[in-house]
Amino acid sequence: MLKTIDRYVFKECAWSSLGVIMVLLVILLGNTLVRVLGDIADGKLPTDTLGAMLGINLIHYLVVLLPIGVYLGILLGMGRLYRDSEMAAMLACGVGSRRLYRGVTALVVPATLLTLMLSMLLAPWTAGKKASIQHDAKYGSQLGGLTAGQFTITAKGRQTLFFENWSDDKKEIEKVFLQNKKHDNNIIQTAESADIQERDQGHYIVFKDGQSYNGEPGRKNYQVVDFKKHGVLIEQDQIPLLKLKTSATPTWLLFTEQTAIMRAEWHWRMAIPIACLLLALIALPLSHTAPRKGRFSKVGVGLLVYIIYSNMLGLGRAWIEHDSVPVWLGLWWAHALMLAALILVIILREKLVLFSSRKAAT
Repeated sequence: MLKTIDRYVFKECAWSSLGVIMVLLVILLGNTLVRVLGDIADGKLPTDTLGAMLGINLIHYLVVLLPIGVYLGILLGMGRLYRDSEMAAMLACGVGSRRLYRGVTALVVPATLLTLMLSMLLAPWTAGKKASIQHDAKYGSQLGGLTAGQFTITAKGRQTLFFENWSDDKKEIEKVFLQNKKHDNNIIQTAESADIQERDQGHYIVFKDGQSYNGEPGRKNYQVVDFKKHGVLIEQDQIPLLKLKTSATPTWLLFTEQTAIMRAEWHWRMAIPIACLLLALIALPLSHTAPRKGRFSKVGVGLLVYIIYSNMLGLGRAWIEHDSVPVWLGLWWAHALMLAALILVIILREKLVLFSSRKAAT
């Protein structure tokens, strides 16, 4: 059970972390929303995939934002306590760094476990889901994402479909035009309305109250036929198999295929929760600042530490992919350097506090 001071520190850091994560999420999801809406308008994605794509990107962003969000949240939360001299009052009452770590740990441990679950389980699943949605939209039924006012080309350009509007119930298309090119023959069907039916042979467009134009105008074989109902099979292009990227590979499969890329992916997934833990722990001593100096005074230093650490991880991942480091080393060297920096900062911080207390006593 957390005591009053522990709960106070936890609440201050938790609210700051939540604020940082929410601000970054709004920015990133806003950009994603614009991009997905653009793909839907261009006919690259069906309209019903908007929610799924936003949810998938939400999980992807959380994997990256949780470590830096908690890290900056602790820096900002503790910076506020230093700015308002609350930390000076706590230190004067005998509250040391070990006591402060209780409240911070209550935030760090759940955040690290959540990051571990997202990195190891949910992120690969969402990456595969995203690839599947994009594959189905590109190679699935070409009629699945029809957009009014746009040409839909199927069968490698042999068929071109256009319609003006959807009916009110979204079950029929209106003012329909379909061009079929077969060998030297050019057939065009137009109709006031049509519906799309799926049968064993494939998808059919069933025209209603239309006309069929066969051949070229001016030639003897040119024919115009009026019809009440006429069905045309929509030829489907050959669909390639879905190839998932390494980021979509389930974590347990990374152990069965011990390639360099697979090893790099496993180390990367492990690095994210470890980074969340180490960054949060080093944020507490880094947040120390003079009273009334501002809660943002150490954000610059904190961002510099984060950039150096993330660049080490990125460099280490590239080394693993190119077999430039031993298998056992992986990314552990980057974590070891970060841990050494954490220990060094804590030692320097404790010496600074001890020096300040002695100076005040004299």
